[in-house]
Amino acid sequence: MVAAIVFVLKIIVFDDHQIRDWFILLLLGVILFQSGMNANDLGILYYYLAIIGAKDVDFRNILRLFLVTVSAMLVLTIALAKLKILPGLVFNRGDGALRYALGTIYPSDLAARCFYLMIAYALLRNYKLKLPEYIGLFSITIWAYVITDTKVDFILMVLFLLVAVFHEHSVMIMEKLTHIGIAVILGLSTAFMIIMTYLYNPANHFMKVIDHILSGRFYFSHIAFEKYNVTVLGQYIPQNGFGGSNGNVFDYFYIDCSYIRVLMMFGAFVFLLLVAYLLYLSHRFMTSEMYALEITLILVALSSLIDQHMWEISYNILFLATFADLKGFKKPKYNLSFS
Repeated sequence: MVAAIVFVLKIIVFDDHQIRDWFILLLLGVILFQSGMNANDLGILYYYLAIIGAKDVDFRNILRLFLVTVSAMLVLTIALAKLKILPGLVFNRGDGALRYALGTIYPSDLAARCFYLMIAYALLRNYKLKLPEYIGLFSITIWAYVITDTKVDFILMVLFLLVAVFHEHSVMIMEKLTHIGIAVILGLSTAFMIIMTYLYNPANHFMKVIDHILSGRFYFSHIAFEKYNVTVLGQYIPQNGFGGSNGNVFDYFYIDCSYIRVLMMFGAFVFLLLVAYLLYLSHRFMTSEMYALEITLILVALSSLIDQHMWEISYNILFLATFADLKGFKKPKYNLSFS
C-alpha cells in the first residue's frame, strides 16, 4: 500500500496527462480495484499503478534495480534457509525425487524466479551476451533443475538459452512472422490451453499425456471450471496449495495458468483487457523494432501458460516498459541470412 501511494503521488505530481488520459486511467483503476476486491487479490491493481507510475523512467534503470533487489533477496532467502532460520521445505514427487524450495514458497516458484531473473538480465543486455554470460546462465539452468526438479520451467529455460544463442536468427524469424503472425501463434496457444482445460477428460489418453507433461495443469484448472462459472468482474476462489506447507496437504487445488487465473478470479472483462494489452505490447514492440522486448514478451506469455506469475511484479518486470523510456532497445544491425 505504501508503494501504491508513492506511485500515485508520482503520477499526480510529476506526470503530464490530458483530461482524457486521466479519465481512462481512473476508469481502468476502478475496474481493476473492484475486480481485485471480488477476487480478494489486489496484486493486479498494484501492478497497474506501477505501470502508470513508470512513465518516462529509464527502463534500463528499472531492470537494474529489479535484478539487484530480487537477486539479493533470493540469495539472502537461500542463506537463511540453509541456516535453518527460514524453513527450507523439501517435497517428494512420489517417485523418490526430492524437490527443494530453499526458503521460497515452493520449488516451482524458485525455478520460476531463476527464469525471470535470467530473461531480465538478457533484456538488460539487449540479448547481446558473451560466452561467460552464456556459461553462467546455463549453470543457473542446470542448478535450478537439479534443485527443484521442475521440468516445465527447465524447458522454458532451455528455450530461452536457445533464443539467446541464436538471437539474430530469432529476430529474422520474427520479422518474417510479423506482429500479426506472432499474435496468432500466442493467441492460439492461449486458446488451446483454455479449451483443453475446459474440455479436459482424464479418460482421453492424449489429454492425460499432455496434462502429465504439464504437471497436472489441465486437471486442477478444470476443477475451477467445474466448480465456478466465469463472471464479469471476478470472484473469490479458495485455493489450497502445497506452498508454505510441509507437503501434507489434503484437497489440493490451485490454478497455475496465469490466463485461467485472470479469467476465473478477475473475470471475463479483465481477461479481455489482458488479451488486448498483450496484443498492444506485441504490436508496439514489433513495429518499433524493439525485438529484445518482443522476445521477452513471448517468453513471459509462454511461461504464463503454466505458471501464475504474470501479474507478480517481483517475477515479471516487463510490463513496466509500457510507458517507460525505452531508448536503447532498438534493433541492432545484423548481416545475416539463412542462405
